[in-house]
Amino acid sequence: MDPPPSSQFQFQDDSEDESQDELQDNAIAPPPSSQSHFDKFQNFTPSHDAPFDKEFARLALSQQWIPGSQQYTKQRTIAMREELKTHYFSSQTQEVEPTEEEILQGYQDLCVEVGIPPCDTAAECKDTLKTKLVNIVDLIDARRTNKKVRVWRDFQAFRKYTLQKEHRISVDEAKKDGGYLSSLLQHLRYPRDQRRFRMKRAGLGQRG
Repeated sequence: MDPPPSSQFQFQDDSEDESQDELQDNAIAPPPSSQSHFDKFQNFTPSHDAPFDKEFARLALSQQWIPGSQQYTKQRTIAMREELKTHYFSSQTQEVEPTEEEILQGYQDLCVEVGIPPCDTAAECKDTLKTKLVNIVDLIDARRTNKKVRVWRDFQAFRKYTLQKEHRISVDEAKKDGGYLSSLLQHLRYPRDQRRFRMKRAGLGQRG
């Protein structure tokens, strides 16, 4: 049995300055659509430029996954994990795991998508990304639909949105296949997490 689903880490700053636009203009092109997770299902015709949530809703309907069920949560997490890897952490060589350089490039590209300068190491990128409130689905849609990523400023509004049943994910599934998805998670279950988030933004939180 999967553990209780966790809330997800999600980032559009209401102020869209020129520096953020410039960083996003330099983002790498998305990989071929044939690599998409949604291509793996028989009797399902994917739409490669459709938003993730819309595409997964169609897939879930075709597979008879009931929204809010454990199976739905698990399959949605797998889809998020695979799409995140496809669009940010795919190796240039098919069927080969990404190199350290490619992993670093993936995290740097995530930084670019949310309008922050890329760091020199993957660990630094992860820490910097966690100072933002961003919907992981928005990070995926930035590549699927060229949609600009939203950075949330209101912690409570972000927490309320993220903790909705249909937005939860499976922690076990998020940790698999490189752990790229789990590395972006923020735990928003308890009120004290707001204080932790503020401390992290101020550079006072513990790393790890």
